[in-house]
Amino acid sequence: MSEPTATPDELAASELDVTKTHKVASYHHDLPLTCCRFDPLSRFVFAGAEDLNVYRWDLSTGLKMMFAGHKSWVRSMDFSPDGKWLYTAGWDGELHWWRTDDPQPRSQRMVRAHVGFARWVCVNQDGSLLATCGNDNMIRIWRSNAGEMVAEMAGHERNPYAVNFHPDGKHLVSQDLMGNVFIWDLDSCERVAHLETVMSGYDNKFAADMGGARDMRLSPDGTLVASAGITNVVNSFAGEQDPIIGLFDWKSRSVLRHLRPEENSKGVAWGVRFHPAGYIIGGIANHNGSGLICFWKLDEATQPIQLDEKKEVEADPKLRQADQDPLAVKPLHTVKVDEPDVLDCVRGLDLAADNRRLATACSDGSLRIFQMTAAASS
Repeated sequence: MSEPTATPDELAASELDVTKTHKVASYHHDLPLTCCRFDPLSRFVFAGAEDLNVYRWDLSTGLKMMFAGHKSWVRSMDFSPDGKWLYTAGWDGELHWWRTDDPQPRSQRMVRAHVGFARWVCVNQDGSLLATCGNDNMIRIWRSNAGEMVAEMAGHERNPYAVNFHPDGKHLVSQDLMGNVFIWDLDSCERVAHLETVMSGYDNKFAADMGGARDMRLSPDGTLVASAGITNVVNSFAGEQDPIIGLFDWKSRSVLRHLRPEENSKGVAWGVRFHPAGYIIGGIANHNGSGLICFWKLDEATQPIQLDEKKEVEADPKLRQADQDPLAVKPLHTVKVDEPDVLDCVRGLDLAADNRRLATACSDGSLRIFQMTAAASS
């Protein structure tokens, strides 16, 4: 018997049985993938790849199309609210505009957004503005319809990895290599808050800072910020670091909890999404090459904790380790992305607009689609 259908609103109001999340499709590419996104209308799923291109798969037919134009990896992409435009930021420093459903894809516009890597692109709520950040330590705002830069913000001393518009339309949130979270006023372009986190890490072996965010999302109501990345770096190139998702309260400008995988395995948290049914979903790559999708219950992740425990974690680097962290919250359920005899590092995660499907971009070149199941009514 087929599973009953549900609209996004119906599913958001119901409880999911996340323990029945299962893979329903897999698309393949010859080289590792770097990121993935569903378009807003859930017609397509896109992924960046290490051959420097972006690929589009039609979810109804499986047809694959190549978007060629970048000169380096694409690690971030976003869409216009109506789904007509795709925006991509590449490590070539370029920001590209594409028609999402173009039968013969070609870049419609390109601007040199940053010197060095352009690490991120996101769209504001009405689709009129784009925000980018890059290795020149700058955050820039662009008009989406003309590609004109209208503002820039300086203040990060090390590479900002992520920047997002707050739902209030008045603020930006950004995070950098050192784990600093900055809040910016969009009108004045001034920084109005600075939050230090444990998401930083100095690699003694390679004498380099390797911490910071790999993904960042705000809850739809803007009350929470979730940032996925790493902490407690020992040897980043060997994957000896702790994956972590930091959860922050917007109003108090404070850290609430650290979301950790069930087992204290080493690796990187590459993706995070809020689900309207009351979950936070994370995509994690373990250092052994395996992949995980973790589900945390939102009400558990927002339980208050004593202020002195927060200060203790911030003051003592040893407490950044997963097995000693008093702010740690473990997931309700974990899905292993691996298949028999294959280790598939998750390097990107996205949630479809229907709130039922998840996509993971993997290091073996696979783009996997998972289905979440609504709980059976009593």
